[in-house]
Amino acid sequence: MTLIHVKWFHDFSFLDSPLGSGDALTPFVMWMMLGGAIGIGSLVFVDGALSSSSIYHRITDWLEARKEHGPLVMRVGAGMTLLLSWQSDAILVPELAASASWVGWLQFALTIVLIFPRLTPIAGLGILVLWVIALLDVGLFHMLDYVLFIGVAVYLAVSSSTSKWIKGFGIPALYVGLGFSLMWVALEKIIYPAWGTNILELNESLALGIPIDQFLIFVAVSELVLGFLLVIGLMGRPLGIAITLVLFTTALVFGKTEVVGHTIIHAALIVFLLEGEGSFYKTPIDVHRKLGLKFAFASLNFVIVSAVMFAVYVTWSKLVFENNVG
Repeated sequence: MTLIHVKWFHDFSFLDSPLGSGDALTPFVMWMMLGGAIGIGSLVFVDGALSSSSIYHRITDWLEARKEHGPLVMRVGAGMTLLLSWQSDAILVPELAASASWVGWLQFALTIVLIFPRLTPIAGLGILVLWVIALLDVGLFHMLDYVLFIGVAVYLAVSSSTSKWIKGFGIPALYVGLGFSLMWVALEKIIYPAWGTNILELNESLALGIPIDQFLIFVAVSELVLGFLLVIGLMGRPLGIAITLVLFTTALVFGKTEVVGHTIIHAALIVFLLEGEGSFYKTPIDVHRKLGLKFAFASLNFVIVSAVMFAVYVTWSKLVFENNVG
C-alpha cells in the first residue's frame, strides 16, 4: 500500500464528502505526525554519520562520477512513461483519460523527440503542455498530485544548457516536484480515507495485521515524511534507494497499472542516486551547519509545512465537493 496512488485503483469521486479538520485530526494522526517530526530530526544525525563514513564516500564518489548519465536516464524514463500512457489512452498517468486522440499522438511524438539529446528541451516543454492539458480537463486540485511532471519538464528543459546557473536548477526542481507530489497525495489518504481503506480491504495482507484505518494513517505520514525529506534535500541518495525498493514491492501486488504510473518516479530516483542533491544550489537543510540547528530546522518545518498543506487541502477539498454537488 505504501506509496501507491489510490486514484489509480479506486473508483474515486469528488462527490465523496471529505473529512473536516476536526474529524481528520484524530489523536492518532497527531501522534504519528509528532513521530514523523522526531524521525526527520533524527535523520539529520544519520546523515551526519554517513557523511563521515569512508565507505559511504566511496559509493557516492562512484555515483558522482556517473552523474552525466542523469539526463539520459530521465529521457528514457520519460519516453517509457509517454509511450505507456499513449498505449493506455491516458495522459501521463493511469487515471487521466486522454480527451482527444491527438493528445495520444503528441505523447508518441515526444517519445521520438526524446531520442535526440539536442531536442530534449522541446520534450520538456511538451511534457509541461501535457500537464496543462490535463489541468484543463480535471482542474488544479487534482493535478497537484502530479507536480512531479513540472519538475521533470524543468529538468529536461535545462539539461542541455551550457549555463551552470540554468542547468543547476534542474535537480532542485525535480526534488521539489516529487517531494510535493508525495506530500499532496499523502493528504488524500487522511481527508478521503474511504478511498484507501477500500483498497486495503481487498488486499488485507498489505496492512500486516495492523488495523486498516491506523495502517492508512501510517502510510500517509510516511509519504509526508519522505516527500518533505526530498524537498529539503536530506538523505537524497539513500532515499532514492529506499523509495525504489518500496515501489518495486508494491508493483508485485498491483501490477501493470503501478508500473505505468511509477516509471517516471523510478527515473527520478535513479537521477537522485547519480546526481545527489546537486552542487550548484544549496539545499534548504544545508542553510545551517550545526547538527542541532539542522534538527530543529527539519523537525519544526515539517510540522509547519504539513500543517499549512493540511489546512489548504481541507479547505480546497470542501470547495471542490460543494462545487460538484451544487
